[in-house]
Amino acid sequence: MDVVVVITQFKQMLTARGYSPATVAHYRHYLSSFNRWLHDNDIADLKQVTAKVLADYQGYVKQKPIAPETQALYIRPVKRLFEYLVEAGRLLIDPAEGIVETCRKNRKLAPVLAEDQVKRLLNQPNQSTTSGLRDRAVLEVLYATAVRRNELLNLSVYDADLKDNVLYIRKAKGRVQRVVPLTKTAAGFVKEYLTRIRPRWAEKQPKERRLFLINTGKPLNAGALQALIRKYRLAAGIKTPVSAHTFRRSCATHMLRAGADIRYIQALLGHRSLRTTQRYTRVAAADIKQTHQKSHPGKSL
Repeated sequence: MDVVVVITQFKQMLTARGYSPATVAHYRHYLSSFNRWLHDNDIADLKQVTAKVLADYQGYVKQKPIAPETQALYIRPVKRLFEYLVEAGRLLIDPAEGIVETCRKNRKLAPVLAEDQVKRLLNQPNQSTTSGLRDRAVLEVLYATAVRRNELLNLSVYDADLKDNVLYIRKAKGRVQRVVPLTKTAAGFVKEYLTRIRPRWAEKQPKERRLFLINTGKPLNAGALQALIRKYRLAAGIKTPVSAHTFRRSCATHMLRAGADIRYIQALLGHRSLRTTQRYTRVAAADIKQTHQKSHPGKSL
């Protein structure tokens, strides 16, 4: 099996399954590195790749002066490539089966805001200003729905159903569409934004259908979103870095702490695999352990 041909077929499969262009480009980049290494080691047929060959490649990657998480980015597409070949019946044995992408033992948990921190942050926008009201609606939606950054930015005015208080996520990761509920508070701010602010801004770009705009009528973009989050994070006195994904993790973690079923969280987040969602239970468990260590009466015994 020619390496270049198979990698091209693999990328086509990813596209057909709805993977985003960014993800396909990411896989192409790291598989190109793998292909160059195979070429340098005189391997032109993927049937020649054994577990030892992949272990040698992983050793080569580990020698690079890069973080463990970046090293994992080199290995993950290779593992997925061989999973694809086994799934397609082109290989009987997966040589990458025992290869671990990265050591997770000392991996730090991603930051999650405390509930009082979220409340402080949500209360920062000045609702007497047009941008402040828009910002409050944006932050409320992020926390209420746990949508991804790009899912939020790609929302159209037709995706907000304020009668039933839901959002339709049509441009989701992997093209897995879903419906997510809005809290009454979030729905209220979105309605106020749609009534008072958006029509005025949209006059400058009448054909624009994105839900969240800037004052020129153009869509809110990733840079502007991160800038407004940072602005209110600093105003709230929160030292922990915050991004749109921090709201996503925080929402899921707070719901788990409150007793929500993990399968509901899986549906809310739009995860295909329950294993992905279980990362959030790891955050919640770590939080419980920390609280237990600080507050249990037997801590000083």
